[in-house]
Amino acid sequence: MASVTSELGRVYGLVVRSEVPMHLDRTVPDGTPVDLEIALGPPVADTEETPTGRLLLELRGSRQYYAATADDQGFLLRFYGSCDVVLDRSLTHATVHPMAGADAAVLSVLVNGTLLAFVLTMRGETVLHASAVQVGNAALAFVGASGMGKSTMATLLCAAGARLVTDDVLRLDTTSSPPTCALGATELRLRKGADHLAERFANQLGSSPGLRTTGDARQALAPARSVTEDLPLAGLVVPVPDHSPERRTTEVTRLAPQEAMAVLSQFPRLPGWQDAAVLRAAFHHLADIVDQVPVHVALLPWGPPFPEDIASCVLSATGLVADGRAGVGPSRRASSHVRRTVAS
Repeated sequence: MASVTSELGRVYGLVVRSEVPMHLDRTVPDGTPVDLEIALGPPVADTEETPTGRLLLELRGSRQYYAATADDQGFLLRFYGSCDVVLDRSLTHATVHPMAGADAAVLSVLVNGTLLAFVLTMRGETVLHASAVQVGNAALAFVGASGMGKSTMATLLCAAGARLVTDDVLRLDTTSSPPTCALGATELRLRKGADHLAERFANQLGSSPGLRTTGDARQALAPARSVTEDLPLAGLVVPVPDHSPERRTTEVTRLAPQEAMAVLSQFPRLPGWQDAAVLRAAFHHLADIVDQVPVHVALLPWGPPFPEDIASCVLSATGLVADGRAGVGPSRRASSHVRRTVAS
C-alpha cells in the first residue's frame, strides 16, 4: 500500500495533522502538540441511511446532504455519497472513510469546511459562516449563506490591499472585547467569475495569485494572507448582491442589535442542528457578537464586471479606516426593503 502523506498546520485555533489534503499555508513547527488528527481510513459502502445514535445534525433538501449522530463511543458525521467521518468522544481524532465511487477531491472540501466547523461547534466555539479580511489592525467579515458573495467580497478587498484572514468558516473568541478572529483558510473558493477577479490583482498589484480547481468545481485563489492571530473584529457585513442594471451604487445600512440578531441567525455555518444545547449556545454567541460588533447589510451592484470602487465604498460605509479602527456611530434602522431582501 502506498504511504499516505500528512499535512500539519494551524487553522481556526487548532493544530491539525491531516492525511486528507487541506491546501493550507499556515504551517507550524514539527513537534507542536496536535489538537486534531485526521486519518484516511478504508472505504465504506454508500448508503442513504441515517447513522445510528442520537441525532445532532441533519440537512435534507432535494436530496440528503449530511447527518451527524452521537453515541457512547463518539460521533459519526455522514456526507451522503461522499464519506463517513468517525470521531472520538474527545474530538481529537477523526477517521475519514470514503464511500464507494466518491470523488476523492471532494473529501478535501468537506474536511476543510464542514468537518472542522462541526468539531469547533461541538467543542463549544463560536463559528460563523463568514469570510474575513485584515484591514489595518482589525478584521472585517462578510457573513451569509452560500452564494451571497462572502468570498467574492473578501477577494475584492484583498485585490484592493487587504489580507485574507479566513474563507467560509470564521472562528471567534467572544470572551475578548471586541471578539477576536482566529486565522483560517488561506484560499478563497470562488464561483463563476474567478478569472475576472484574479485580473484585479494584476491590474492593481502587478501580479495575479494562482488559481486551482477544487473538488466542488470552484476556483481557489490564494491572495496575500494575514499572519496576525486574534485580530479584533471591527465589523460584520451581510452582502446582498443586486444583479439588476439599475443598481449602480453600494447601499450599506447598519442594523440595530435586535435586527442584527435576527439576520445573522439565518446563516449558520452548519444548517440543520437538532441538538438543543448547540442551538442554545449559538444563540448566546450571536447575542455576544451583536452587543459588541457593528453589523451592516450591503446592497451591492453585482458583476462581473464589478464596480472599481466597491471595496472602498464598503470600507467607507462601515466606518473602517486605514488603521483598522471602526466608527461607532449610532445604529440606524434598516429599511424594510433591505430586511425583505435579506429574508428572501
